[in-house]
Amino acid sequence: MKLEKLRKGSFIKTSIIVLVIISIFGVIFINKSKAKYRVIQSIQVVSGEVNYKVPDLNVLALYKQKTEGNIDDSNYESITDVPSNGYKVNPDKSYCTIIGNDTQLRNISMEYKNGEVYIGIKKKGTKCYVYLDIDNGTSGTELLGKYTVNSTSDGCPAYEDAPSVTTIEDTKSLLCKGKDDFGDTYYFRGNPTNNWVKIGNFYWRIIRFNGNGSIRLIYSGSGSAETRGTGTQIGKSSFNDKRNSANYVKYMNGSADSTIKGVLDSWYNTNLKSTYGSKMDGEAGFCNDADAVDTVYFKPYTRIESNKKPTFKCGTPRTNLYTTSGGTTGNQKLTNPIGLITVDEASFAGGRYSKANLGYYLYTGLDYYTMSPSAFNGNSTYVYGVSEDEGDEFGGLYGFVGDAHTLGVRPVINLRSDTLFKEGGAGTSTNPYELSLK
Repeated sequence: MKLEKLRKGSFIKTSIIVLVIISIFGVIFINKSKAKYRVIQSIQVVSGEVNYKVPDLNVLALYKQKTEGNIDDSNYESITDVPSNGYKVNPDKSYCTIIGNDTQLRNISMEYKNGEVYIGIKKKGTKCYVYLDIDNGTSGTELLGKYTVNSTSDGCPAYEDAPSVTTIEDTKSLLCKGKDDFGDTYYFRGNPTNNWVKIGNFYWRIIRFNGNGSIRLIYSGSGSAETRGTGTQIGKSSFNDKRNSANYVKYMNGSADSTIKGVLDSWYNTNLKSTYGSKMDGEAGFCNDADAVDTVYFKPYTRIESNKKPTFKCGTPRTNLYTTSGGTTGNQKLTNPIGLITVDEASFAGGRYSKANLGYYLYTGLDYYTMSPSAFNGNSTYVYGVSEDEGDEFGGLYGFVGDAHTLGVRPVINLRSDTLFKEGGAGTSTNPYELSLK
Protein backbone atom coordinates (compact mmCIF):
# COMPACT_ATOMS: atom_id res chain seq x y z
CA MET A 1 0.00 0.00 0.00
CA LYS A 2 2.80 2.34 0.81
CA LEU A 3 4.43 1.77 -2.56
CA GLU A 4 1.08 2.18 -4.35
CA LYS A 5 0.49 5.50 -2.63
CA LEU A 6 3.87 6.74 -3.68
CA ARG A 7 3.18 5.81 -7.26
CA LYS A 8 -0.17 7.54 -7.16
CA GLY A 9 1.37 10.64 -5.61
CA SER A 10 4.11 10.65 -8.18
CA PHE A 11 1.53 10.41 -10.97
CA ILE A 12 -0.42 13.32 -9.53
CA LYS A 13 2.73 15.45 -9.22
CA THR A 14 3.76 14.61 -12.75
CA SER A 15 0.29 15.49 -14.03
CA ILE A 16 0.34 18.80 -12.23
CA ILE A 17 3.75 19.69 -13.68
CA VAL A 18 2.57 18.82 -17.18
CA LEU A 19 -0.56 20.92 -16.74
CA VAL A 20 1.49 23.88 -15.46
CA ILE A 21 3.85 23.66 -18.45
CA ILE A 22 0.90 23.47 -20.85
CA SER A 23 -0.73 26.46 -19.14
CA ILE A 24 2.45 28.52 -19.37
CA PHE A 25 2.83 27.82 -23.07
CA GLY A 26 -0.87 28.54 -23.55
CA VAL A 27 -0.61 31.94 -21.87
CA ILE A 28 2.47 32.84 -23.91
CA PHE A 29 0.71 31.80 -27.13
CA ILE A 30 -2.44 33.77 -26.27
CA ASN A 31 -0.51 36.88 -25.31
CA LYS A 32 1.52 36.72 -28.50
CA SER A 33 -1.66 36.31 -30.50
CA LYS A 34 -3.27 39.25 -28.69
CA ALA A 35 -0.20 41.41 -29.21
CA LYS A 36 -0.20 40.59 -32.89
CA TYR A 37 -3.94 41.30 -33.09
CA ARG A 38 -3.52 44.66 -31.38
CA VAL A 39 -0.82 45.72 -33.81
CA ILE A 40 -2.85 44.68 -36.81
CA GLN A 41 -6.27 45.77 -35.62
CA SER A 42 -5.64 49.08 -33.85
CA ILE A 43 -6.71 52.46 -35.21
CA GLN A 44 -4.90 55.59 -34.17
CA VAL A 45 -7.07 58.47 -33.01
CA VAL A 46 -6.39 62.01 -31.91
CA SER A 47 -5.98 61.23 -28.20
CA GLY A 48 -4.36 57.80 -28.33
CA GLU A 49 -5.22 54.31 -29.54
CA VAL A 50 -8.44 52.33 -29.43
CA ASN A 51 -8.37 48.54 -29.80
CA TYR A 52 -11.20 47.44 -32.00
CA LYS A 53 -12.55 44.50 -33.96
CA VAL A 54 -13.51 44.67 -37.61
CA PRO A 55 -17.26 45.07 -36.89
CA ASP A 56 -16.59 48.11 -34.69
CA LEU A 57 -16.22 50.39 -37.74
CA ASN A 58 -18.77 49.22 -40.29
CA VAL A 59 -18.71 52.10 -42.73
CA LEU A 60 -16.24 54.87 -43.45
CA ALA A 61 -17.67 57.14 -46.15
CA LEU A 62 -15.41 59.88 -47.48
CA TYR A 63 -16.49 62.97 -49.39
CA LYS A 64 -14.22 65.61 -50.92
CA GLN A 65 -15.15 69.20 -51.69
CA LYS A 66 -15.03 70.03 -55.41
CA THR A 67 -14.69 73.81 -55.26
CA GLU A 68 -13.69 76.00 -52.32
CA GLY A 69 -16.36 77.74 -50.25
CA ASN A 70 -19.53 75.94 -51.37
CA ILE A 71 -20.66 73.48 -48.68
CA ASP A 72 -23.81 72.23 -50.40
CA ASP A 73 -23.99 68.44 -50.65
CA SER A 74 -23.86 68.72 -54.43
CA ASN A 75 -20.35 70.22 -54.15
CA TYR A 76 -18.92 67.05 -52.58
CA GLU A 77 -17.85 63.89 -54.39
CA SER A 78 -17.49 60.42 -52.91
CA ILE A 79 -13.88 59.18 -52.76
CA THR A 80 -12.22 55.89 -51.84
CA ASP A 81 -8.74 57.19 -50.96
CA VAL A 82 -7.82 59.97 -48.55
CA PRO A 83 -6.09 62.85 -50.44
CA SER A 84 -2.44 63.33 -49.53
CA ASN A 85 -2.76 67.02 -48.55
CA GLY A 86 -4.67 70.25 -49.00
CA TYR A 87 -7.86 69.41 -47.07
CA LYS A 88 -9.39 69.71 -43.60
CA VAL A 89 -12.32 68.00 -41.88
CA ASN A 90 -15.57 69.94 -42.01
CA PRO A 91 -16.84 69.39 -38.43
CA ASP A 92 -20.29 70.77 -39.20
CA LYS A 93 -20.99 68.26 -41.97
CA SER A 94 -19.06 65.22 -40.68
CA TYR A 95 -20.79 62.84 -38.29
CA CYS A 96 -21.11 59.22 -37.14
CA THR A 97 -24.03 56.95 -36.27
CA ILE A 98 -24.40 53.68 -34.37
CA ILE A 99 -26.05 50.73 -36.16
CA GLY A 100 -29.71 50.61 -35.19
CA ASN A 101 -29.76 54.32 -34.32
CA ASP A 102 -29.86 57.02 -37.01
CA THR A 103 -29.02 59.83 -34.58
CA GLN A 104 -26.11 61.82 -35.94
CA LEU A 105 -23.25 61.96 -33.44
CA ARG A 106 -21.09 65.06 -33.89
CA ASN A 107 -19.05 64.86 -30.72
CA ILE A 108 -16.69 62.22 -32.12
CA SER A 109 -13.21 63.62 -32.69
CA MET A 110 -12.05 63.65 -36.29
CA GLU A 111 -8.81 65.00 -37.70
CA TYR A 112 -7.11 65.07 -41.08
CA LYS A 113 -3.34 65.39 -41.19
CA ASN A 114 -0.48 64.09 -43.27
CA GLY A 115 -2.88 62.48 -45.72
CA GLU A 116 -4.71 60.42 -43.08
CA VAL A 117 -8.04 60.66 -41.29
CA TYR A 118 -8.12 59.97 -37.54
CA ILE A 119 -11.41 59.08 -35.86
CA GLY A 120 -12.06 58.61 -32.16
CA ILE A 121 -14.37 55.57 -32.20
CA LYS A 122 -16.35 55.15 -28.98
CA LYS A 123 -18.78 52.27 -29.68
CA LYS A 124 -19.03 49.14 -31.79
CA GLY A 125 -20.96 49.30 -35.02
CA THR A 126 -19.99 52.89 -35.73
CA LYS A 127 -20.65 54.33 -39.18
CA CYS A 128 -18.80 57.55 -39.98
CA TYR A 129 -19.28 60.06 -42.77
CA VAL A 130 -16.29 62.35 -43.19
CA TYR A 131 -16.47 65.52 -45.32
CA LEU A 132 -13.17 67.05 -46.38
CA ASP A 133 -13.02 70.73 -47.37
CA ILE A 134 -10.33 72.37 -49.46
CA ASP A 135 -7.81 73.97 -47.09
CA ASN A 136 -5.62 76.81 -48.27
CA GLY A 137 -4.34 77.41 -44.76
CA THR A 138 -5.28 79.09 -41.48
CA SER A 139 -6.62 82.64 -41.64
CA GLY A 140 -5.48 85.38 -39.30
CA THR A 141 -8.85 85.24 -37.53
CA GLU A 142 -8.48 81.48 -37.02
CA LEU A 143 -4.94 81.98 -35.77
CA LEU A 144 -6.17 83.96 -32.78
CA GLY A 145 -8.44 81.02 -31.91
CA LYS A 146 -5.39 78.82 -31.37
CA TYR A 147 -4.44 80.79 -28.26
CA THR A 148 -5.81 80.90 -24.72
CA VAL A 149 -6.52 84.40 -23.46
CA ASN A 150 -5.16 85.03 -19.98
CA SER A 151 -6.80 87.07 -17.21
CA THR A 152 -5.70 89.59 -14.61
CA SER A 153 -5.24 86.74 -12.14
CA ASP A 154 -2.64 85.28 -14.52
CA GLY A 155 -0.73 88.56 -14.66
CA CYS A 156 -2.47 90.59 -17.37
CA PRO A 157 -3.21 94.29 -16.89
CA ALA A 158 -6.87 95.23 -16.40
CA TYR A 159 -9.12 95.26 -19.45
CA GLU A 160 -9.37 99.03 -19.78
CA ASP A 161 -8.50 101.81 -22.21
CA ALA A 162 -5.48 102.90 -20.15
CA PRO A 163 -4.90 100.49 -17.24
CA SER A 164 -2.15 100.96 -14.67
CA VAL A 165 0.95 99.01 -15.73
CA THR A 166 3.47 99.51 -12.96
CA THR A 167 5.45 96.28 -13.12
CA ILE A 168 7.61 94.55 -15.70
CA GLU A 169 6.93 91.03 -16.96
CA ASP A 170 9.94 88.93 -17.85
CA THR A 171 9.04 85.25 -17.44
CA LYS A 172 5.37 84.50 -18.06
CA SER A 173 3.95 83.82 -21.51
CA LEU A 174 0.68 85.75 -21.62
CA LEU A 175 -1.92 86.71 -24.18
CA CYS A 176 -3.90 89.60 -22.71
CA LYS A 177 -6.99 91.49 -23.78
CA GLY A 178 -7.12 95.25 -24.21
CA LYS A 179 -8.84 98.02 -26.15
CA ASP A 180 -7.71 99.93 -29.22
CA ASP A 181 -9.38 102.35 -31.65
CA PHE A 182 -11.15 99.50 -33.43
CA GLY A 183 -12.36 97.33 -30.54
CA ASP A 184 -10.81 94.47 -28.59
CA THR A 185 -7.12 93.81 -29.14
CA TYR A 186 -5.18 90.76 -27.92
CA TYR A 187 -1.49 91.29 -27.16
CA PHE A 188 1.48 89.21 -26.05
CA ARG A 189 3.13 90.02 -22.75
CA GLY A 190 6.24 88.67 -21.07
CA ASN A 191 8.25 85.92 -22.70
CA PRO A 192 6.04 84.04 -25.20
CA THR A 193 7.62 81.39 -27.40
CA ASN A 194 4.62 80.82 -29.67
CA ASN A 195 4.25 84.19 -31.44
CA TRP A 196 6.66 83.64 -34.34
CA VAL A 197 5.67 84.25 -37.98
CA LYS A 198 7.71 83.68 -41.13
CA ILE A 199 7.14 85.76 -44.27
CA GLY A 200 9.34 84.54 -47.09
CA ASN A 201 12.83 84.59 -45.63
CA PHE A 202 11.99 87.01 -42.81
CA TYR A 203 11.03 86.21 -39.21
CA TRP A 204 8.65 88.29 -37.12
CA ARG A 205 7.05 88.29 -33.66
CA ILE A 206 3.33 88.93 -33.21
CA ILE A 207 2.87 92.03 -31.05
CA ARG A 208 -0.90 91.81 -31.04
CA PHE A 209 -4.09 91.03 -32.90
CA ASN A 210 -5.55 94.45 -33.68
CA GLY A 211 -9.16 95.35 -33.04
CA ASN A 212 -9.93 95.29 -36.78
CA GLY A 213 -8.68 91.68 -37.01
CA SER A 214 -5.30 92.43 -38.58
CA ILE A 215 -2.09 91.04 -37.07
CA ARG A 216 0.67 93.39 -35.92
CA LEU A 217 4.25 92.09 -36.27
CA ILE A 218 7.73 93.30 -35.38
CA TYR A 219 10.80 92.24 -37.38
CA SER A 220 13.09 89.64 -35.81
CA GLY A 221 15.49 88.18 -38.34
CA SER A 222 16.39 87.32 -41.93
CA GLY A 223 17.15 83.69 -42.72
CA SER A 224 16.81 82.65 -39.08
CA ALA A 225 14.79 83.59 -36.02
CA GLU A 226 16.76 86.09 -33.93
CA THR A 227 16.13 87.22 -30.38
CA ARG A 228 19.38 89.10 -29.67
CA GLY A 229 21.82 91.29 -31.54
CA THR A 230 21.96 92.98 -34.93
CA GLY A 231 19.96 90.21 -36.61
CA THR A 232 16.81 91.58 -34.96
CA GLN A 233 17.00 94.85 -36.90
CA ILE A 234 17.43 95.99 -40.52
CA GLY A 235 20.05 98.62 -39.69
CA LYS A 236 20.53 101.76 -37.62
CA SER A 237 19.28 105.31 -38.00
CA SER A 238 18.59 108.53 -36.16
CA PHE A 239 14.89 109.23 -35.75
CA ASN A 240 15.30 112.49 -37.63
CA ASP A 241 18.51 114.26 -38.56
CA LYS A 242 16.74 117.60 -38.17
CA ARG A 243 16.37 119.39 -34.85
CA ASN A 244 15.41 122.75 -33.28
CA SER A 245 11.68 122.16 -33.73
CA ALA A 246 9.10 120.05 -31.94
CA ASN A 247 7.81 119.05 -35.37
CA TYR A 248 10.81 116.78 -35.84
CA VAL A 249 9.41 114.18 -33.46
CA LYS A 250 6.81 113.45 -36.14
CA TYR A 251 7.06 110.47 -38.48
CA MET A 252 6.29 112.98 -41.24
CA ASN A 253 6.61 116.73 -40.85
CA GLY A 254 4.09 117.94 -43.36
CA SER A 255 5.11 116.15 -46.54
CA ALA A 256 8.73 115.66 -45.40
CA ASP A 257 9.72 112.21 -44.20
CA SER A 258 11.63 111.64 -40.99
CA THR A 259 15.02 110.01 -41.47
CA ILE A 260 13.86 106.70 -40.04
CA LYS A 261 10.79 106.62 -42.28
CA GLY A 262 13.08 106.79 -45.32
CA VAL A 263 14.99 103.74 -44.04
CA LEU A 264 11.78 101.77 -43.51
CA ASP A 265 10.28 102.71 -46.88
CA SER A 266 13.44 101.70 -48.73
CA TRP A 267 13.56 98.33 -47.00
CA TYR A 268 9.85 97.70 -47.62
CA ASN A 269 10.13 98.52 -51.32
CA THR A 270 13.05 96.13 -51.72
CA ASN A 271 11.87 93.21 -49.60
CA LEU A 272 8.08 93.13 -49.19
CA LYS A 273 6.20 95.31 -51.64
CA SER A 274 6.12 93.24 -54.83
CA THR A 275 5.49 89.81 -53.30
CA TYR A 276 3.66 90.54 -50.05
CA GLY A 277 2.19 94.01 -50.49
CA SER A 278 -1.31 92.63 -51.07
CA LYS A 279 -1.19 90.93 -47.65
CA MET A 280 -0.67 94.19 -45.76
CA ASP A 281 -3.38 96.04 -43.87
CA GLY A 282 -3.10 99.80 -44.31
CA GLU A 283 -6.00 100.72 -42.00
CA ALA A 284 -4.61 99.64 -38.60
CA GLY A 285 -1.84 102.19 -38.96
CA PHE A 286 1.07 103.29 -36.76
CA CYS A 287 0.59 105.77 -33.94
CA ASN A 288 3.02 108.69 -33.69
CA ASP A 289 1.20 110.46 -30.84
CA ALA A 290 2.79 113.90 -31.21
CA ASP A 291 0.19 115.89 -29.26
CA ALA A 292 1.91 118.11 -26.70
CA VAL A 293 0.79 118.42 -23.07
CA ASP A 294 2.89 121.58 -22.52
CA THR A 295 5.88 123.34 -24.08
CA VAL A 296 8.22 120.45 -23.29
CA TYR A 297 6.44 117.11 -23.09
CA PHE A 298 4.25 115.02 -25.36
CA LYS A 299 1.38 112.77 -24.29
CA PRO A 300 3.38 109.49 -24.29
CA TYR A 301 5.62 111.04 -21.61
CA THR A 302 2.65 111.58 -19.30
CA ARG A 303 1.34 108.06 -19.86
CA ILE A 304 4.63 106.18 -19.56
CA GLU A 305 6.66 108.15 -17.03
CA SER A 306 4.16 110.12 -14.94
CA ASN A 307 1.02 108.00 -14.79
CA LYS A 308 2.27 104.60 -16.01
CA LYS A 309 -0.99 104.12 -17.91
CA PRO A 310 -0.27 103.06 -21.48
CA THR A 311 -2.98 102.81 -24.10
CA PHE A 312 -3.46 101.19 -27.50
CA LYS A 313 -5.65 104.09 -28.58
CA CYS A 314 -4.02 106.78 -30.69
CA GLY A 315 -4.64 110.36 -29.63
CA THR A 316 -6.12 112.47 -32.44
CA PRO A 317 -5.98 109.67 -35.02
CA ARG A 318 -6.79 112.02 -37.90
CA THR A 319 -3.33 113.51 -37.50
CA ASN A 320 -1.30 111.01 -35.46
CA LEU A 321 -2.39 107.59 -36.81
CA TYR A 322 -0.35 107.00 -39.96
CA THR A 323 -2.35 104.95 -42.46
CA THR A 324 -2.12 104.40 -46.20
CA SER A 325 -3.71 106.70 -48.72
CA GLY A 326 -7.13 105.77 -50.04
CA GLY A 327 -8.29 104.25 -46.76
CA THR A 328 -10.96 105.34 -44.32
CA THR A 329 -9.02 105.69 -41.05
CA GLY A 330 -6.15 107.80 -39.76
CA ASN A 331 -4.33 110.51 -41.68
CA GLN A 332 -3.89 108.45 -44.89
CA LYS A 333 -0.43 109.90 -45.51
CA LEU A 334 1.52 106.70 -46.08
CA THR A 335 2.46 105.16 -49.38
CA ASN A 336 3.87 102.05 -47.69
CA PRO A 337 2.14 100.31 -44.74
CA ILE A 338 5.20 100.10 -42.50
CA GLY A 339 6.16 101.81 -39.26
CA LEU A 340 7.49 101.22 -35.74
CA ILE A 341 6.21 99.88 -32.43
CA THR A 342 4.87 102.39 -29.89
CA VAL A 343 6.25 102.86 -26.40
CA ASP A 344 2.77 101.97 -25.09
CA GLU A 345 2.91 98.62 -26.87
CA ALA A 346 6.36 98.00 -25.41
CA SER A 347 4.96 98.75 -21.95
CA PHE A 348 2.05 96.35 -22.41
CA ALA A 349 4.54 93.74 -23.66
CA GLY A 350 6.39 93.86 -20.33
CA GLY A 351 8.70 96.89 -20.35
CA ARG A 352 8.68 99.89 -18.07
CA TYR A 353 10.34 103.26 -18.17
CA SER A 354 13.83 103.29 -16.64
CA LYS A 355 13.54 99.78 -15.20
CA ALA A 356 15.55 96.76 -16.35
CA ASN A 357 13.91 93.83 -18.11
CA LEU A 358 16.12 91.30 -19.87
CA GLY A 359 13.46 88.62 -20.06
CA TYR A 360 10.60 89.90 -22.21
CA TYR A 361 10.44 89.16 -25.90
CA LEU A 362 11.13 92.75 -27.02
CA TYR A 363 14.55 92.91 -25.37
CA THR A 364 17.30 92.33 -27.96
CA GLY A 365 20.44 93.54 -26.18
CA LEU A 366 20.51 96.62 -28.43
CA ASP A 367 18.88 100.05 -28.37
CA TYR A 368 16.15 100.58 -30.95
CA TYR A 369 13.56 103.27 -31.63
CA THR A 370 9.84 103.25 -31.01
CA MET A 371 7.53 105.68 -32.81
CA SER A 372 6.56 107.61 -29.67
CA PRO A 373 7.89 111.12 -28.91
CA SER A 374 8.92 112.08 -25.39
CA ALA A 375 9.96 115.73 -25.22
CA PHE A 376 11.45 118.81 -26.88
CA ASN A 377 13.75 120.99 -24.79
CA GLY A 378 13.99 123.87 -27.24
CA ASN A 379 17.07 122.48 -28.89
CA SER A 380 16.71 118.71 -29.33
CA THR A 381 13.88 116.24 -29.71
CA TYR A 382 13.54 113.11 -27.57
CA VAL A 383 11.94 109.88 -28.82
CA TYR A 384 11.39 106.71 -26.80
CA GLY A 385 13.32 103.55 -27.48
CA VAL A 386 13.78 100.11 -25.97
CA SER A 387 17.07 100.41 -24.14
CA GLU A 388 20.17 98.27 -24.21
CA ASP A 389 21.83 99.59 -21.08
CA GLU A 390 20.99 103.25 -20.45
CA GLY A 391 21.73 103.85 -16.78
CA ASP A 392 22.43 100.13 -16.37
CA GLU A 393 18.73 99.55 -16.79
CA PHE A 394 18.83 96.95 -19.54
CA GLY A 395 15.71 96.54 -21.63
CA GLY A 396 13.89 99.48 -20.07
CA LEU A 397 12.05 102.21 -21.99
CA TYR A 398 14.07 105.37 -22.39
CA GLY A 399 13.93 108.76 -24.13
CA PHE A 400 16.72 109.20 -26.70
CA VAL A 401 17.82 112.37 -28.48
CA GLY A 402 16.20 111.85 -31.88
CA ASP A 403 18.88 113.58 -33.97
CA ALA A 404 21.96 112.61 -31.97
CA HIS A 405 21.32 108.93 -31.23
CA THR A 406 21.64 106.38 -34.01
CA LEU A 407 19.63 103.35 -32.89
CA GLY A 408 18.36 100.10 -34.31
CA VAL A 409 15.44 100.00 -36.77
CA ARG A 410 12.89 97.19 -36.30
CA PRO A 411 10.08 97.38 -38.89
CA VAL A 412 6.47 96.84 -37.83
CA ILE A 413 3.74 95.75 -40.26
CA ASN A 414 0.08 94.74 -40.07
CA LEU A 415 -1.16 91.65 -41.94
CA ARG A 416 -4.75 91.58 -43.15
CA SER A 417 -7.20 89.46 -41.14
CA ASP A 418 -7.87 87.19 -44.13
CA THR A 419 -4.18 86.45 -44.64
CA LEU A 420 -3.63 82.70 -44.86
CA PHE A 421 -0.92 80.70 -43.10
CA LYS A 422 0.37 77.33 -44.22
CA GLU A 423 -0.68 74.16 -42.42
CA GLY A 424 1.46 72.70 -39.67
CA GLY A 425 2.89 75.83 -38.03
CA ALA A 426 3.09 76.01 -34.24
CA GLY A 427 4.23 79.60 -33.77
CA THR A 428 7.64 78.60 -32.39
CA SER A 429 10.97 79.91 -33.65
CA THR A 430 11.75 76.52 -35.21
CA ASN A 431 8.22 75.95 -36.57
CA PRO A 432 6.68 79.41 -37.07
CA TYR A 433 3.34 80.27 -38.63
CA GLU A 434 4.33 80.72 -42.27
CA LEU A 435 2.49 83.11 -44.55
CA SER A 436 0.83 81.50 -47.59
CA LEU A 437 0.63 83.30 -50.91
CA LYS A 438 -2.74 81.70 -51.72
